[in-house]
Amino acid sequence: MYDNKYKLIGFLDETIETIKFLVIIGKYRRIFIVRAELKRRGEKMSQIKEDVLSSIQMQKKRVLAHWKEKLLKSPDNIFNEWMETHIKLMFDIFLSATTLSELEKEKYLQEKAEELSRKLIYKPSIVHFLVQNITSIKSEMTAIIFKLPIQEENHFVFYYKLSSIIDSFIFYLLKSLAESEKSLHEAKKEHEDRLTLLGQMTASFVHEFRNPLTTVDGFIQLLRSDRPDLPYLDIIQDELSDLKVKITQFLMLSKKEKTNLKKGIFSLSDQFDQILSFIYPKILESNVQLDTNFIGKLYINGYAEEIKQVLINIIFNAIEAMSRQVSKPVIKITGYQERHQNYIKIANSGPKIPENIVETIFDPFFTTKNSGTGLGLYVCKEIITKHKGNLICSSDDNWTEFTIILPVSHV
Repeated sequence: MYDNKYKLIGFLDETIETIKFLVIIGKYRRIFIVRAELKRRGEKMSQIKEDVLSSIQMQKKRVLAHWKEKLLKSPDNIFNEWMETHIKLMFDIFLSATTLSELEKEKYLQEKAEELSRKLIYKPSIVHFLVQNITSIKSEMTAIIFKLPIQEENHFVFYYKLSSIIDSFIFYLLKSLAESEKSLHEAKKEHEDRLTLLGQMTASFVHEFRNPLTTVDGFIQLLRSDRPDLPYLDIIQDELSDLKVKITQFLMLSKKEKTNLKKGIFSLSDQFDQILSFIYPKILESNVQLDTNFIGKLYINGYAEEIKQVLINIIFNAIEAMSRQVSKPVIKITGYQERHQNYIKIANSGPKIPENIVETIFDPFFTTKNSGTGLGLYVCKEIITKHKGNLICSSDDNWTEFTIILPVSHV
């Protein structure tokens, strides 16, 4: 009886172990089946991804053409050119990011955004256009994805993936631009501090030249009256006058040049008639065709001699720019009144000024001339600003134009 009891217990133990074994086998079988299914789905999803990317890549030319057509144009032509130049690169960045893991993708997008931001000058006015233009590629890619013969749920998977990539890229690009702007602002502040110190040192030094130059100028006048046939007096006088102009520019930059000029209302068109008689010999010597068209008297309230200095400086710069590179130099000067503002436009047919130089052409000490001081246009800008006006420059392959805008005064 006891033997039978132990045999039964042994049988039950074996049965339980067998059942446990079968349960374990079943569990691992299910795991194997699930893994196999996940692998199959992963392979299927990878194939779908390849098909989607391949379809988008095959239609790349059409997508880029449509994207370019939809680009919003901002008032900033430099930004517009940057956008058109880099849409192909951004398209490739978005597609490449879809093949990366989440961690790799974010790092890749951040690096590419930083690279592109170095080629773009940040301005608050371009942010809207930047976001809108990059975002508009979504609709082009979405149209391709939703036409593919795949399950609807996969359409949305790839749409959200691409949308997330584009949004992340925009975020990193704006972040990088903001950081660059901050660094640029700090560098500009340091540059301005150095300029202030340089201006103070230069002004103190240059100011001492004025008295001896006045003495030299006086003796030249005496020599001219006593010995009018003495050679080289004209050359000495011209060089001395040029040096006096440069000293005046330096002192105006440092604010040590106090004006004794009388402020009043005068006509820009009448003043230009006086300027024309002064610059006419230079016009003839340089064989420049001068076209002028003034509509009305164009009255302003200010310092006539300072405005004359601005006009002469810009015209002489135009003549110099065309002297060696243009066979038929032309200067067009127009003046008119619009919306309570006087406009004077001085355009020349000289070579195009590169856009990066146009941005800095009015900065102090910036010059492209071998012997220039880099103060001429800066002083011009300061004078016009003092008269509550604006001086701007634009340049293309045909014309370089300086526009002076000054408020209208009534006699």
